[in-house]
Formats: sequence, C-alpha cells, structure tokens
Amino acid sequence: MKIILTFFTYLLLVNTGVNDTNNFKDQLNDTLKKNKAIAELSPGEAAVINIWATWCGPCIKEIPEMNELVQEYKNRNVRFLAFSNETMNTYKSFLKRRPDFQFDYEISFGDTRSINLLKAQDKQRGGTAIPIHILINKDGDVEQVFIGASPANIQKIKTFLDKQASAK
Repeated sequence: MKIILTFFTYLLLVNTGVNDTNNFKDQLNDTLKKNKAIAELSPGEAAVINIWATWCGPCIKEIPEMNELVQEYKNRNVRFLAFSNETMNTYKSFLKRRPDFQFDYEISFGDTRSINLLKAQDKQRGGTAIPIHILINKDGDVEQVFIGASPANIQKIKTFLDKQASAK
C-alpha cells in the first residue's frame, strides 16, 4: 500500500511540475502564472494558504477566524490565499444560502493544478482531508502543513505569522 501511495504521490508531483531546484514559492508561482487565478507571491512575502470547500462544515466555520487574522496581520508582508476546486457558480449558489458569509482574502476557484501542488504538501494524509493549511515562510519554503479547523490551528497560524513578522 505504501508503495502505491508513493507512486501516486510521485505522479502527482511530476504532473504538477515540482522540481528540487526551486523553492516551493517558486513552484507555486509557476503554477499561478500559468493559471492566472491569483497573482504570484512576491519575494520576502509569507503566505497562509487554505484549501476549502463550500460543503465542508469545518472549513466554513473557520473562515471568520481567518478573516480576523487577515485584519490583524494586514500590512505585514503576508498574503492569505484560499483555493477551492469548486466553480465560481457553486460558490455563488452557496452565497445565496449564506449571504452573511465572506472572505477577506483572495480566493481561487477551479485551479486544480495549484490545488494538486498544494495538496501534495500534505504528506501524511495524501491531501485527502480539508481544510488544509499550508504556511509558506518569507524564504519561500513550506514551514508547516496541517489539517482541520480548530482554535489550536488558528494559534499555529498566529505563531507562524508572529515569527514571520519578526524575521528579516
């Protein structure tokens, strides 16, 4: 089973264009550039990436907490990005049912190439659970990947952001 999982992870990485010569931010930027969904990450910019879906209760529940972080860390050289493999139409239908719902950060819909690259970072679960959080430091490297919505995970993000804010 482990061999099969390793093989599929390899295929995923090959198909998403991952290579060892670039840091993760470079790889993500290459993908973003091709799909033109979200602007590339700038040098020295940290990122908090969230993979979510409208059908995911924990994903929806944590968005207001994430929005608070966006406001708290505004103007600190960090970007908050959300990726969903759903379509914009699915999101619009969701908003009709939940008009109070909003994101205070950038969202990308249907960018499966970026989502596959991001999900490949979840090596323990193979990118099968959401929400997935990926924290990219200012050097462009993946610093942490974790699954689920919880106060403990929000605290992990805050700790990461404080560390990035103090990094030069």
